[in-house]
Amino acid sequence: MKLNYLVFNEKFNLLSLDVVAGACAGMYFFADLMKVELSWKIYLLLGLAVWSIYTFDHLLDAKKVKGQALSPRHRFHQDHFTLLLVMLFVAVICGFVLAFCFLPSFKMFGSGLLLAFLIVLSMAVLRLAGKKTAAVKEFSTALFYVAGLVLIPLLNIDFSFSTNYWMYFLGAYLLLAWYNLVFLSYSDSEQDLAEGQASIVTVIGKVKTRRLLWVLAIIGLLYLVFLFLMLPSYYHIYTLIWGLMFLMHIISFVESPSDKNIKTRKRLELAFSLPLLLLLF
Repeated sequence: MKLNYLVFNEKFNLLSLDVVAGACAGMYFFADLMKVELSWKIYLLLGLAVWSIYTFDHLLDAKKVKGQALSPRHRFHQDHFTLLLVMLFVAVICGFVLAFCFLPSFKMFGSGLLLAFLIVLSMAVLRLAGKKTAAVKEFSTALFYVAGLVLIPLLNIDFSFSTNYWMYFLGAYLLLAWYNLVFLSYSDSEQDLAEGQASIVTVIGKVKTRRLLWVLAIIGLLYLVFLFLMLPSYYHIYTLIWGLMFLMHIISFVESPSDKNIKTRKRLELAFSLPLLLLLF
């Protein structure tokens, strides 16, 4: 029984389903902040979109690696390349059809397509440019990640009913997502170098990347204090949840700044699911 759980947990991570869960939780975080109620169909569409984008990126990385990949994720995508490619094709088609049928307005449908196009275009530009733009890959990914979380809630917000306090968490979530991606790139730097993958670490080096992580950590802690001081007490639950997610990342970095333990990666990815605690309140 325990073995089956471990196998399921590993596959759940390798298939980026923990990222999907975190993204859906993040959209719920902003929807709750904006006082917007979203159908489960919207979360399904977001999950399909996030899984498709991450799987597409991992398949490209796996295809680029010569020989057997060192990274468990890339090796998994190498070993199941054809099956995952078929699943990706089905997911994209299903996502397009479901979006056309479920989304209540052309504005939402068109906005989603535009964002998806910009994401794919950004991925193509970064890959074609190679190492010249690799240093901005993590920030670009974080930016589009947050844009995907807030797009539908923002299109459904009632400004006469909602306050603007949710805007304070846009920068907070962007900082968190960027820190996550930089830290994971830092942890995987040796594997990336061996496989020929480009990242912020391969461009600016480990020392400067570690320094960047410390700077981001300090900025995040100061911003956490700022949110507690500036926002009304009603919003402290959102600040607390975001703070817990960010502190989990900082603690992992401080305890072992070059941690390659897959458990750490799983813990950090699942940290993005903490906004589901809002369902209890």
